[in-house]
Amino acid sequence: MLFRFDPTQPFVPWAVLDDPTMGGRSASAFLPTDAGAACFTGRVSLENGGGFCSVRSPDFSPVPDADSVALRVRGDGNTYKVCLHTRYMQPGTSYRASFATTPGKWSDIHIPLAEFVLMRFGARAGVSPVDPARVTAISLLIADRQDGPFALELAHVGLVRTAGGGKTTGE
Repeated sequence: MLFRFDPTQPFVPWAVLDDPTMGGRSASAFLPTDAGAACFTGRVSLENGGGFCSVRSPDFSPVPDADSVALRVRGDGNTYKVCLHTRYMQPGTSYRASFATTPGKWSDIHIPLAEFVLMRFGARAGVSPVDPARVTAISLLIADRQDGPFALELAHVGLVRTAGGGKTTGE
């Protein structure tokens, strides 16, 4: 795993980027918990044309043989996006894939890289497939008019090689 939020290790902060950069009123934070996780939490506001919160990992070395993103989350019932970034992408551009959460339940999620779509500021930007040898950061995003408070706990996330490459969720 690229990021494992183990309470015995120093917490590695992620960068928050919310819609106030565009005049919105949403706000979020990414904080360690006592339970060996980090919590992406805040409030999405649709005021002033806003409506998103995101948090981005520090840069990491690419994992060229990866075929999936794997994460363990405890959700709140909202739908989130995992975003993949390469070093030379234009601002607002990332490869994105969505995943749903169940309130209060831990889920292991595996999303094949083939399911990620290139997006720029929320609109499809082409059909370029993800090259795992170029991915250097991961972010989490909540958007799509999901107004109100949210909290997503993250135990770990990484780029991995799987045998089946299928999308799975579960306890």
